[in-house]
Amino acid sequence: MQNNGMTLLEVMFAVAIFTVVMGALFTLALGFGDTADIQSIQANSNDDARKALDTLVTELRQAARSSINWAQLPGAQLVYRVATDLDGNGTAVDVNGRIELSQPRTVARDLADANHDSVGGKQLTATAGDTIRVLANNVSPDSEQPDAAGVFGPAQDTNKNGRLDRGIWFEPQGRGLRITIQTQGVNRRNQVIRSTFQETVFPRN
Repeated sequence: MQNNGMTLLEVMFAVAIFTVVMGALFTLALGFGDTADIQSIQANSNDDARKALDTLVTELRQAARSSINWAQLPGAQLVYRVATDLDGNGTAVDVNGRIELSQPRTVARDLADANHDSVGGKQLTATAGDTIRVLANNVSPDSEQPDAAGVFGPAQDTNKNGRLDRGIWFEPQGRGLRITIQTQGVNRRNQVIRSTFQETVFPRN
């Protein structure tokens, strides 16, 4: 029985097929990896924004309307005071029937890195006196604004994605207050993935 093995042409053909198959598998694996990466970034961003919104909505429902910095809104900084039991009588109302309010709470980007964690402007914090709470990390650094006529065009679109991106924004909405929080992450291909959440809350006091 004669066995001459594979010819050079057959070997080259087999190697070519193997290369194509491995290339396709590698591309498929990269695609799955990119999808998983994007989903992970979106999940983390969504969780961050949702937790911040839940905290703010809960507190603002107990806020005194008169304590909110309406004159500075719309804007990227919110100041308010919430009903608090200051005299220890079990309610947020004093003996004279007046609502007891906490010290002012300021919600804004931590531009000055007041909590010294080196995150800075990508972090949303709530400050009351010496107490600083982190509400969200990875807040979008964009702070785009329409022009004086209220038009948002190419000149105002600093990140060139065709959308108005503000990261954090507070604006009156009827008798309520609309909160916008936009978080973002960057995948391994340097693509920016943003998540935007909005909610309107009505202060009760």
